[in-house]
Amino acid sequence: MSILTSKERAFRDVFLHEVTTPPFTGPATRALHQFGLEYGDLSYIVWAYEQDVPRTGFEVGHTAEHAPPIPWESRASALRRNQDIQLIWEQERKPVSTPKDD
Repeated sequence: MSILTSKERAFRDVFLHEVTTPPFTGPATRALHQFGLEYGDLSYIVWAYEQDVPRTGFEVGHTAEHAPPIPWESRASALRRNQDIQLIWEQERKPVSTPKDD
């Protein structure tokens, strides 16, 4: 089951490449900044990307001359999406059972 939409994966693929590869900037990074967002604002979306797109090497994502369209309608909708994914992250960290006291 994928956590991210195909549009979210496409954008994150380029953005994560940019923020992990010198000079640490590019069209997706600029587009996100114009939207009023920083890398840290979308940390759970980054986690979801790592779940959906397993690494096959050192590099993350790929470079692009132009950023894919930002997959969210607004800064607020991107932050809500990040919170939605945070709930998934938290559910995955809940223990399946609680150890019994002896």
